[in-house]
Amino acid sequence: MKNRSEYNLHLAGLLISVTGIILLSFDTVLIRLASCPSWDTAFWRGILVAVTSSVILFLREKTTLAGKIRDEGLPLVFSGALWGFSGLLFVVSVKMTVAANVLVMLSLSPVFAGIAGFFMLGERLRKSSLLMTAVSAAGVCIIFAGDIEGGNLAGNFLGFLVPVCLGTNLAWMRKHKDISRPASVITGGLVTALIASFFATPFSVSGLSFFYLVLLGLIAIPLAQLLLSAGTRYLPASQVALIMMSETFLGPLWVWLFMGEIPPARTFTGGILILTGVFASSFMTLLSDRKG
Repeated sequence: MKNRSEYNLHLAGLLISVTGIILLSFDTVLIRLASCPSWDTAFWRGILVAVTSSVILFLREKTTLAGKIRDEGLPLVFSGALWGFSGLLFVVSVKMTVAANVLVMLSLSPVFAGIAGFFMLGERLRKSSLLMTAVSAAGVCIIFAGDIEGGNLAGNFLGFLVPVCLGTNLAWMRKHKDISRPASVITGGLVTALIASFFATPFSVSGLSFFYLVLLGLIAIPLAQLLLSAGTRYLPASQVALIMMSETFLGPLWVWLFMGEIPPARTFTGGILILTGVFASSFMTLLSDRKG
């Protein structure tokens, strides 16, 4: 009965996380369709995410962000800050470089989730994880190599920092399972908006652009983040990060269908290396677990 219960919880976490990543995959194309400066996009993205998540928090727990921060303290604030920085970096990097480059970088989340899990939770770094890191690093180098002298280098670097924040946050929430997921997302939205407010002119956004930002901030992002955060209750952080790799395929697909943007060849080459490393690691881990 215990094994059956664990299986059901694992399946629930899987379904929750997959639904979250499908919603999240529309993030990139909505940012592009909004066609407004990155700081304006980041500001409204953060504010709207915080509004929706505040409503969810009140309906579910009959409390506010202030009450949650008072009760949970530093673990909640740190998780929210990581959400906030990852959201800000994602918006800015998508505006500065090829969208597929940023989304391929996101597939590095399992690497950083594993490293963070080693330091935060004492989880053993397997040989498969080291292999994944080495192969993925080669893929990143290929993606960066084409832009060393170009204007996309800064965008690629900021995109590289996104999975660092995401992977670390997934491990942190795995360690602190009692963190309020809605409160963490609210905090992240406010952090993003606060930083962006120093550079943004948010009230200059046109009506159509604001419509896309509403779809992004009120619906897609908060629901996706809440679902992915909830997934860490039932799955290891590295597995949730692995599911998030699906955005590597879905995000560029939406950008291609709606915007006609085709990634350069080096993105495909580097992306194949990164994905091969991650999938090989997952397969080796699966075999090891089955033997165990």
